[in-house]
Amino acid sequence: MNRAARLFVVVVIGLVAGLRVASASVGDRVPLSREHVDLRIIYAPGTTNELYLIARDEDHATNYASTNVVLVVGAAAEVELPEGFPEFGEPGAPFWILPATQDPQLLYLGVSAEGLPRNTFEEPLAVQLVDVRAPGWFFLYQFDQSGLVMKMDSRNGIGPEDATYPIVGSHEHLNWGFSSNGLYEVTFRVEGRLRGATTNLAAADTTFVFAVEPLPTPPAPATLTEVKVTGDFLTCDLIGESGVKYRIQTSPNLESWADGAEITAEATPVRLAVPGSDGTAPLFLRVVSP
Repeated sequence: MNRAARLFVVVVIGLVAGLRVASASVGDRVPLSREHVDLRIIYAPGTTNELYLIARDEDHATNYASTNVVLVVGAAAEVELPEGFPEFGEPGAPFWILPATQDPQLLYLGVSAEGLPRNTFEEPLAVQLVDVRAPGWFFLYQFDQSGLVMKMDSRNGIGPEDATYPIVGSHEHLNWGFSSNGLYEVTFRVEGRLRGATTNLAAADTTFVFAVEPLPTPPAPATLTEVKVTGDFLTCDLIGESGVKYRIQTSPNLESWADGAEITAEATPVRLAVPGSDGTAPLFLRVVSP
């Protein structure tokens, strides 16, 4: 075995021996479950991005960064889909809604452009959906005299049409829909154009975690054992909770991770073969719950 291969094996074994990775965690976040909360656009000229999207607890006049809160969709939000709404799923299927009208049992969630300076932006601004990592589909919608107006819909793919457009000084309440319970990581991007400018300001992509109750019991963490170099491949055994899907990820530096194959754990260890590195850099390996 050459020096590169030995380095490859040692690095991987050292990493996977005690690694456990889960999906979005809510343990250290502030839960917002029945408050009046707006996803509010903040303009801070002179800062890195200048535009930001935060969670504003209107009841307690408190701002939270997206990384500090979890937006709880309580069990009272669950309904059965009626006939006539194929956009959301099959009739009779479970569906969770944070409604546009206030329900004291549920989070009252809106989108706000209040507090932005007047006569500063070409209006309106845009709040765009850019990513959803979840066990189900995410929807943002309302109704007008003509019927359903879909603002965001992850079921049919995510594109530039998945957006809502708040006017400076206003806020709006819409229906937030979820096709399954579990944890949702929903990522938004805010854009706006200053008057007289030729390009848009864009906030950093901002991810909010929604906890749609009841939360399922998380699967047991997986481990990788019996790690060996076999030709141009790294082989190992995945041991996890039988029937649960896990994903293999690789990295050259422990900072950026690339998704690999999705593997379903079995009652006995599942043998994997991962393509090796080119010998110029170590390759790190981990297993996560997708």
